[in-house]
Amino acid sequence: MIRILLVNTGSNVLVMLVKLVITFIMTPVFVHNLGKYDYGLWEMIGAVIGYMGILDLGLRPAISRYAAKHHAEQDSQALESVYMSAFVFMMVVGLLLFAFFLCWGIWFSGAIAPEGEPYQKYTLFLIIIGAHLLISFPGYVAESYLEGFQRYYLKNNITIINSIVGSTLLYLFITPENGLVLLAGINAIGISIKYILFMWLLSRPAFGAIRARWRSYSWARLKELIVFGFKSFVQGIATRVENATDVLVIGLIMGPAMVPFYSIPANLTQHIRNLGWTLTHAFMPLFSGLSARAENDTIRRVFLISSRYVVSILLAMGTGALLLGVPFISVWLGPEFGEKAEWLIVFLVFFTVLPFINPFASRYLTAIDKHGIFARLTPLAAALNIGLSLVLVHPYGLEGVAFASVVPGLIFVPLYLRYTCRHLELPVREYLRSSVLPGFVPAGLMAVIILGVGQYLMYDSYRHILLGAILGSIGWLAAFWLLVLNREERDYVGARLARIAGRK
Repeated sequence: MIRILLVNTGSNVLVMLVKLVITFIMTPVFVHNLGKYDYGLWEMIGAVIGYMGILDLGLRPAISRYAAKHHAEQDSQALESVYMSAFVFMMVVGLLLFAFFLCWGIWFSGAIAPEGEPYQKYTLFLIIIGAHLLISFPGYVAESYLEGFQRYYLKNNITIINSIVGSTLLYLFITPENGLVLLAGINAIGISIKYILFMWLLSRPAFGAIRARWRSYSWARLKELIVFGFKSFVQGIATRVENATDVLVIGLIMGPAMVPFYSIPANLTQHIRNLGWTLTHAFMPLFSGLSARAENDTIRRVFLISSRYVVSILLAMGTGALLLGVPFISVWLGPEFGEKAEWLIVFLVFFTVLPFINPFASRYLTAIDKHGIFARLTPLAAALNIGLSLVLVHPYGLEGVAFASVVPGLIFVPLYLRYTCRHLELPVREYLRSSVLPGFVPAGLMAVIILGVGQYLMYDSYRHILLGAILGSIGWLAAFWLLVLNREERDYVGARLARIAGRK
């Protein structure tokens, strides 16, 4: 169990790190070649595509769960039935979205073009986005199957190669004249190749020889998937609204040219959220299997220990972003971006880190089919976020929108924590003492070191920022080793490291 978790989680983290490096290299390239308007438009369309993702009706986690279940049961007929039933539904959704973007591009693309500029570029851009979605939705089925089969490393290897090749082509060939269309086109081609490869892999005997065969389609099976996924669907709507609304509010009220000043620090903190999702992603099928075997003591132990690690890591990431984010953005993209990010970083870090005080709540509750609380409360959180954003954007601008994102978390995160602990049969106080409080001392030490280094060095270059980050991380790692890990865990890690060193 531990080996599978480590392999899958390590593979997920590697993908995230590769994308982080690509973002670091490519964001200045995109801002320069697209300009603030087209870059802001790209971010806004990305938010719209995020909304489109909810049209899967929550099927992706349902597909992954049932794929894992039927794979364990060695029920090939059920596996093919789930695959084909979901594939047909996703293909219909993809076709409808393609038709939507095709019509938008042909008849209404002038609405997104700058005043007085030709709109043909935007027509082609929207049609490419539609083709992207046409392939993506049925591709989600194959991706969910690979996750259900615990083949994260395989899909991640393909994703890494795909991302590197696509970014290299963009770096070499992007210009201000072709920037927006080339960015959309290479992304669409890369996504298409990736998902076609996933489908081909599943068709191989080594992966169950699962193909889209019409005879395997079952309305009853599709209904079963939709019923299970409905709670995730409602949660997904609210989560996407909460995460994507800020960019749309800013773009529609303040103009697309203001979006980069918000989206760039938001994307920076998004990497913290991505790390949290990555570290917890492989646990849902694990909790599901343990629950099916009524191993509740094991679930509690895994939940507490894993939460302690993830909370500590994300508190460190948040501390680093809080103290070094503005200097990094200033060096990376220029002082104009850094100045506008000063308060944004504070609010965005809190917005990002706060839910990860309880990082495994969604994975655990989904695994035991008790995730209805998210369907009930996340829409309220999203509505509160939207309402506050619309109220605060006029008097306070970007900072008002960022602050509006923090408020729902302060209200709803404690409710999710209490509900999760109730199902774990674990006192909230015990969870906080065991899994949350240990992470604050290493993060505090990291903050002291970074601030102390800043007294002697100006964080005005990559070299100085990197030095502060490295020294802070060393202090955090030492405190993590001594204060977060217990003796048994230190002995285990030491033995593993010694074994690896012995092999070399």
